[in-house]
Amino acid sequence: MKIAIMGGTFDPIHMGHLVTAEAVRHEFDIDEVLFVPTGNPPHKASMGITSAEHRYLMTVLATAANAHFNVSRIEIDREGTTYTVDTIKELSRMYGPDTQLYFITGADAVHEILNWKNSEELLQLCTFVAVTRPGYQKQQLLNHIENLRAQFHSSIKFLEVPALAISSSDIRKRVKEDSPIKYLVTSAVENYISKHNLYRHPVSFNQELVSKMSHYVKERLSQGRYEHTKGVVEMAIELANCYNVDTDKVFIAALFHDLAKEIPVEESLKLCKEYSVEIDQFEREHPHLIHGKLGACLLERDWGVTDSTILNSVRYHTVGRTHMTDIEKIIYLADMVERGRKPYPALEQIRRLAKHDLNKAMYTALSKSKEYVKSRGQEMHPITDVLLEEYKTYDI
Repeated sequence: MKIAIMGGTFDPIHMGHLVTAEAVRHEFDIDEVLFVPTGNPPHKASMGITSAEHRYLMTVLATAANAHFNVSRIEIDREGTTYTVDTIKELSRMYGPDTQLYFITGADAVHEILNWKNSEELLQLCTFVAVTRPGYQKQQLLNHIENLRAQFHSSIKFLEVPALAISSSDIRKRVKEDSPIKYLVTSAVENYISKHNLYRHPVSFNQELVSKMSHYVKERLSQGRYEHTKGVVEMAIELANCYNVDTDKVFIAALFHDLAKEIPVEESLKLCKEYSVEIDQFEREHPHLIHGKLGACLLERDWGVTDSTILNSVRYHTVGRTHMTDIEKIIYLADMVERGRKPYPALEQIRRLAKHDLNKAMYTALSKSKEYVKSRGQEMHPITDVLLEEYKTYDI
């Protein structure tokens, strides 16, 4: 049996992906093409891409009509950073020794393949298919492929496909500009993008800035806390798209919301004093709550962010405040319901409400939090009762 693996962020999947997959299937007599949406790819700042669930569902919709196409969740369900070599190994174990694996990749990726994790091992695990459009620097690519074959005794095929100049980034740009995407994506994907209001307000930072910000935050958090942060970013952007909220602001606030979470208490209090961060008596008695206010201060100090909407979203994501903006509510709720959160009784209810009514979600989140904290014999910040009064008309 021959299975061709086609990986990618698929943000969104488009006709170029489908044409390429079908061309490979026909050329090499492939039994099944397995589309594998990426989870947390190391070569991209994954915090800048659409949520994994949206990308997975669009891929399912786009491929449903072809009996030879299937979609795998193998990477989006894997925790941590996603590497191709790990995916190929896992699929090899799943399908067994009687299955020959092909890996479809672009010409640019073939030139960079030696920079991939365990590249020498990877080149032995499967047959690579380097796909390019007619007109690409074909001879240069063929020379590179021949060098790889000779050096690593690897199997690398070459295939030209019709010159469809389609890219996911162009589709996202067209959606943002209200330009048509019909026939660039399948009708099902087009309808999905419209229904879920994707790409209207995409994160517009360039990848270099996203990478720098992500690296800055990652350096200051434990692996577990950073994984939580990535989950909050993903959920916050998803919610921002539901409410036509500026995703650039949401991205920054979500990325930096726990920046000061793991700073030791004594150092946190010292920094608050040094930078005149106002904390109330309850926060002094419960210093784990001050990381939001301190994080906002560090975000302003180290990155020059002065936008009050962003800073307040970081500042008040722990206990909230009266008259919160939509962005502040989104960060507060995303922190509670990101998909990496361990299950708790009201998790699914709050997550569902957050996508339809921020105020109802806030009331439910506040009331359930109060119930939980009281059940543990602990105290809630006094602002909680004030907020419950503010949102009580949204009691479901």
